Amino acid sequence: MKLKKIASLMLAGVMAVSMLAGCSTTTVDPEPTPDPDPTPSTGYSAMLQSKLSAHANSSITLSDDNDLNNALDYAGGYVGHTTISHNFLKDIQTGSGVAHYVDQRLCTKLAALDVAMDYLNDTLDTKVVNNGDVNVAGQIKKLDPWQAKGEPTEAAYFTKDDVNTVLLYVVDGSVAMDNVMDEIAGDIDTAVINLTKVGDSDVLADKTGTAVDGDGTYGDVEFSYTGSVAVYNDVYDAGHGMSISLVAVEIVRHIA
Repeated sequence: MKLKKIASLMLAGVMAVSMLAGCSTTTVDPEPTPDPDPTPSTGYSAMLQSKLSAHANSSITLSDDNDLNNALDYAGGYVGHTTISHNFLKDIQTGSGVAHYVDQRLCTKLAALDVAMDYLNDTLDTKVVNNGDVNVAGQIKKLDPWQAKGEPTEAAYFTKDDVNTVLLYVVDGSVAMDNVMDEIAGDIDTAVINLTKVGDSDVLADKTGTAVDGDGTYGDVEFSYTGSVAVYNDVYDAGHGMSISLVAVEIVRHIA
């Protein structure tokens, strides 16, 4: 009996060792790492598009762009609570509307906005910048290829693709973004409609000395326009809960 018990125990031991050996050679596939979530769409481009008139909607296509979003997120870091605690609040109280276009006047009063605007222009390689006190319509008009008439400094943009400009707005953070987009749409609507869609390259060649068509002929050249909208929000605890929104609108002219 004792021998049978010993033999049984030995057999059980061998089986256990075999099972362990089998487990050690079993490969367990690790669970796959899920892909990171894509950058969520802000929806602000679609919001602004919906505010434009039917005619303007046929003139420009707006969609979100990560480069613009990332550039504005960083640029917004230059604007602290002291920027909006004094001059900015006074200005929006006496100014008209809710969305304040950042032109030379505001940049002069609020140096932080000037730094933010410079960062956007440098990062996005902006071709047409606002170097003076130019309003929104005037800045968008600079994208139009016909602006080169009598303006040699603009003439080079006739034959260049992807010519862009960036509009920056500063807004009291408590204002609803739907209302902000409504006001911005009013600023850009007519200017976008009036951008040239087809240009006579005979005239363009007179200004640039170069045929704009890819095959070297002097037919018409077509232009198309796209754009993107990004929004930056911040609440300043040090500023007793005051908040600010920056809205950047990039408009790009393409040779179709």
